[in-house]
Order: sequence, then C-alpha cells, then structure tokens
Amino acid sequence: MQQIKGVGVSAGRSVGPLVRMPDPISEPAEGSPLDEADREAAASAIGDAAASVKADLQARAASASAEGKALLEATAMMAADPTLVNAAKKKVTSNGTAAPRAVWDAADEVAAMLESLGGYMAERARDVQDVRDRIVAELTGRPAPGVPVRDEPFVLAAVDLAPADTATLNPEACVGLVTAQGGPTSHTAILAKALGLPAVVAAPGVLDIAEGTVVLVDGSGGTVGLNPDE
Repeated sequence: MQQIKGVGVSAGRSVGPLVRMPDPISEPAEGSPLDEADREAAASAIGDAAASVKADLQARAASASAEGKALLEATAMMAADPTLVNAAKKKVTSNGTAAPRAVWDAADEVAAMLESLGGYMAERARDVQDVRDRIVAELTGRPAPGVPVRDEPFVLAAVDLAPADTATLNPEACVGLVTAQGGPTSHTAILAKALGLPAVVAAPGVLDIAEGTVVLVDGSGGTVGLNPDE
C-alpha cells in the first residue's frame, strides 16, 4: 500500500474516499486605479463586506461545538478588525486600489507581520488569510470557502483548513482530515482532536491524490495510505 508521510496530530484511524476542498479564492488582479468619485463607495463596500463576513461567522459559531464556537467568534472579530479594514480602505481612498485587491494586500501585510513573530502567532496568519478570502468573495459575489457536501462519509483533503471550516465539520460525514500544510498547533489539529477525527498535517503529497481514491488515515503514525486492502 502506497503511503504518504506527514505529521499525525489527532490519534486514530479512519478510511473513506478522499474529497478535495475547493481551491482557495484566487488573487485579484491589480487593475487600473479607481476614479476619485468611485473611491468612497469602494471603501464603504469593504466595511459592509467585512460586517457581512463577521455576521456569517457568528452564525456558524452559534451551531458549533464549544471549541469551535470560541475559535469562530475570534475569527469573526478579526473580520471586523479595524487594523485590516482600515488599512484596506486607505489603499482604496489614497491609491485608488480596487476593493478586492486592497483587502488582499492589507491582509497579506497583517499575515506577514504575524508570521514574523513565529510560534502560535504565526499559526494565526492562516486565520487572516481565511478572513481575506471571505471578504474578497463577498466583494466579488463568489461563494465563500467551505467544506464540500457528500452523500457518503469521506476524508477531507486541503492545503490547510481555517477555523470556519474545521469548527463546523460534521464528524459523521467527514471521518478524517489530511492537509498539505499546518502544524501541531494549527486549528486543524486543535479541532480534529476536539472532534475525535484522525488527522495528518504537513503532508504535501495528499494534494496529488485523485479525488475519490480510498485512503486510510493513521493519525497516530502520521500516514495516509492509498487504496488499502480489506
């Protein structure tokens, strides 16, 4: 049985067909600077989009587990963080940057600052990027990132998972988690343990597995086995 090695962060074993998380929101184009007359409206749209994302995350928190509830509420507050929102608005009003691009750039600056701090704070950079993606999706009329829905139990594979994804997972539908990135203190690890889901992170090879392939997740050994026998 072919195996992919990663870091086991939640003990246990599970088996099921692999389902890929949809690709992240793509980076907005630079575009031409906005006219002076359009800048205030674009800046206002950023505030409205951030408020909408905050409300959605708070609604998710209401139906999440205790651990997920706390993480989702914290992420909801980040969506309306004046540091991020005001920085994005300033890029619009001062430079004429289109709203989606302004949010993207402002969030990248905040994430880079967190990553430079290392440790626990570096892990929170992923939360900022999740909020960024949700605000950009709101501004551009695209669906927000989310966990796929399937009729049978599955193993979820992703580049990484944000708190809004992991905190609302149904352990009866999603029986295991595998990610290409992340670490022992990531939200994926924390919530996988809380939900009792076997999980392996930091396994880049999982993104090369064809969707629908049956995999065996060993959260103790830190391996993902392809097409296990009976």
